[in-house]
Amino acid sequence: MQAIVTEIDDPHREAIENVWGELKAVFGLRGVVGATRPHFVYQLAETYAAARVDGALSRIAAETAPFSVETAGLGLFRGRRTVLALVVHREGEVARLHERIWREAAVAATGPRSEYAAATWAPHVTLAVGDFGGPAQLDAIARFLERRDYHWSLPVTNLCVVEEARSATQPWRRFDLVR
Repeated sequence: MQAIVTEIDDPHREAIENVWGELKAVFGLRGVVGATRPHFVYQLAETYAAARVDGALSRIAAETAPFSVETAGLGLFRGRRTVLALVVHREGEVARLHERIWREAAVAATGPRSEYAAATWAPHVTLAVGDFGGPAQLDAIARFLERRDYHWSLPVTNLCVVEEARSATQPWRRFDLVR
């Protein structure tokens, strides 16, 4: 799978990684992994035609000024794996950017995932993914996390193409917002 994302830069990247580190240290979470790099996703597809998606994102980035998104606190998504995340408000500039990415980058996508389309998109920054244990462990983790405020303002300064979302080492093609 490939993705179009915004990578979270320092100091917020470090703060997100610290949350994961604290959870691992305090709760000994062995079946849980942290995010490869803090980010949130606009679109996910089987593949993208590199030249076409790079052209679309280069154009969008050149015409978009950096802005901020607000997080709505912590969220827990349950499915095949449990995801602990910062929920991102999906309104205003980020919603317009998402719509434009879907309109202009979709022509370069093979097999875009419909759950990332406007009607079902749930933008979030993953903190950790995996087996958090049973309900008692999740309650303890929630109480531990409640000692901080997770209503953050995150700068949106870039768009990236991620060739393999689970790889921590593969470089991402980055397009900085410049307008």
